[in-house]
Amino acid sequence: MKKLILAQSVMNRVLYALFPIMLFSVFLFGWRVIAVLAITNVFAFLTEYLFIRKKKNGKVSMAVFVTGSLLALSLPPTIPFWIAAVGAIVAITFGKMVFGGFGMNMFNPAIVGRTFIYISFPNAMTVNWLKPFTTFPGGFGFWQNNAMLTAATPMIELKKFGIMPDLSSIFFGLVPGSMGETSALLIMLAAIYLIVTKTAKWQAMFSTLISFAVFTFLFYGQNPLPFIFSGAILFGAVFMVTDPVSMPKNKSAIWIYGIFVGFLTVFIRKLSLFTGAFGFAILLANTFMPIIEYKLNRVKAKGA
Repeated sequence: MKKLILAQSVMNRVLYALFPIMLFSVFLFGWRVIAVLAITNVFAFLTEYLFIRKKKNGKVSMAVFVTGSLLALSLPPTIPFWIAAVGAIVAITFGKMVFGGFGMNMFNPAIVGRTFIYISFPNAMTVNWLKPFTTFPGGFGFWQNNAMLTAATPMIELKKFGIMPDLSSIFFGLVPGSMGETSALLIMLAAIYLIVTKTAKWQAMFSTLISFAVFTFLFYGQNPLPFIFSGAILFGAVFMVTDPVSMPKNKSAIWIYGIFVGFLTVFIRKLSLFTGAFGFAILLANTFMPIIEYKLNRVKAKGA
């Protein structure tokens, strides 16, 4: 019980870290953001409840709201509501409950849900993007901005046209993109909060971003900062890679895990059609890390 309460408090702190990002997303894209967040969280909650309702002392964990929120914030602001609902159901069912529920999953549930949507509904995920509001009151006065842009996220423009985005714009987040992934500044502040409160391990974030930066330079021969500030890598390094359940426990394995995720993100993005490579990268890392961690623990045990 004590361990469960501790885990719940960790999930609460993740939600606190996400709140400013949610608020800024409303400013950028309008109140529809809140509707998407509500839908993913409600369907994530209901899905988990259906699995545990007959269990003795079965309670829905706070982790389900972290999953719902991370999933919503990783989606475009134009995502159809029903697709967001399907993503939440898949995230909890196949990313969590099939492994036994809270604390048993080997994959990050939010990434499972997002990757399913990305593969199954590519047009909804990659074609139409909203032009963000940039002046006050921004989206606080509107349901959403009706100005649509095609293939206008920084990473898509870079991959298709070789256009490097303006560094200041992507740092502050005044660019098209997924709802919670635009502002590097807010994500970095969230990272500081999570590290200071010992909610997330800095080693996982640092190794992922350093690996991503090194391989970005090797593959593209360009300054890696615009790549880090745009796309899912920074958001994912702070909130997905550091998931305490799916992340390795061995300290050496954590560094290998981060390096692996960073490398795979660049490798897949460079050599495939998928600009949203981070989801595939972390799922592949989740797949192979238990074996790597097991071997590391065996070596450590032999050397003791």
